[in-house]
Formats: sequence, structure tokens, C-alpha cells
Amino acid sequence: MITKKQKKGIFIGSLVVVSAILIPSISVLVYDYLNLNKKVNFYVNNGLNSSSYTVSITRDTLTYFTRITHPTHSYWNDDATASAIASYSTPLDWRILKIAQAIRSKCINQSNSEEVINALLSFTQSIGYKADVNDESKYPLETIFNQGDCEDLSILFGSLVVSLGFSAIIAVLSMYDEKEEMWVGHASVGVYLNFTPTTRPQNDYFDIDSKKYWIGETTAQGWFIGNLPTSNISYYLMEGYAHIAVISYFGS
Repeated sequence: MITKKQKKGIFIGSLVVVSAILIPSISVLVYDYLNLNKKVNFYVNNGLNSSSYTVSITRDTLTYFTRITHPTHSYWNDDATASAIASYSTPLDWRILKIAQAIRSKCINQSNSEEVINALLSFTQSIGYKADVNDESKYPLETIFNQGDCEDLSILFGSLVVSLGFSAIIAVLSMYDEKEEMWVGHASVGVYLNFTPTTRPQNDYFDIDSKKYWIGETTAQGWFIGNLPTSNISYYLMEGYAHIAVISYFGS
């Protein structure tokens, strides 16, 4: 169980990505004058079967998201930081819902919440990690076409799961990088499930008001819902969190 532990001054996005298990993935971006198309390969059936989906949007849509306000989150208060990051989530954007529904439709058992969430997580992981040059987050469609760091990928994954009716949080974390032997800032997602995931034997969660929000690690392929990206649970400390709100979508 991951509980809240106070540390201040966490810089989000500095995580050195640690691989889970080696699962080859690829996403292919295809340009034309008016539209953007990106094919993303991912896994369904809890990692056993491969699938793919091509995300298509207009170039104007991506331009819109790159130009609208991008709230800062360089705060000392960790809950405020988590809230600022969560504010980028767009679960009611019809394009995000369309993507989530398409991914669910490719699952072997579409009524199995664990398989659906793992497919959404695999899709997000396949987008690929890219460090930001500043401490500014991206909206989900920006991340799909331009990649992103831990907070951007968490925003995308959180938006996808919430669009399908799940409850999720953005968690601001301190994580001990075993390779670099130092503490780094990190962001992740917790998804509420009223059962224990069974895909992997190691299952960990954030305890929020006596509810279990299972960890969704987005920065490398191979992690399933409930898997910690570290060998020691004490190396993964939650500093703050915010629920991903289901609010009216303001975009075009």
C-alpha cells in the first residue's frame, strides 16, 4: 500500500525511465496537409495479443491544443501540483472517448475491467517517453502526437480511463532512482478498482479514503495495472494527489 508522505520541492518529469519487461512497440506518425494520423501498436489480453489503432485528427485540432493556456505547476504544495497536472485531463473530449472505445473494442473480453485498463495502459506506454525542456504539461492529444514525460503520459492515461467511466487520480511522487542512486520527482496514475488485479503477482495501490487506487505506470512498456516501477515499495512515496474530474469539455 502506498500512503502519503510529505516532501517538498519535487520537480516533476525528471524520472530516468527504468524498463519493466522488454515488449517491442512502435507508433508511426503520418503527415498530410490537413490531417494527422498516428498508428499506435499496443497489447490486449493482458499483454498476450498485439493490436493497433490509428489516431486521426485535423492539424487545426493539434494547433488549438498547443496554443491554449497551459497552467503552470511549479508549486511547493504537492496537492496543488497534482491538481494543476490533473487540470489538463480531457476525459469528455469526444476524440479521447473515441480512442478509448476503439481500444476497448479490440480487447478479447471487453467486459473485463482489468484487461481494458491494461490495454489503455499499453497504448499509453507505446506513445513513448520524451523529457520536457520546461515544466509545462501537455493535453492528451498533444502527447499522442508529440510524446511526453511522466506527467503528460499520466494525463493521457487518466483521461482515457475516466472517459470509460472509471475513477482515477493523478499522483505526485518521490521515487528513488536505483540506477542513479538519487530521489527524483515523478507522476503516476491511480485507478480505482473494487478487486485485486491478477495479471501480475506484485500489486500495489494508493490508499485514498480507504479506497484502493491501483498504480498505473506509463513511462515504459510492460507494466500492468498495480505494478510498481521499483524493486522496493519504500522507494515509491506519494506526496500529493488530485482526482481527475469529469467536467464539460471546453475545446473545439
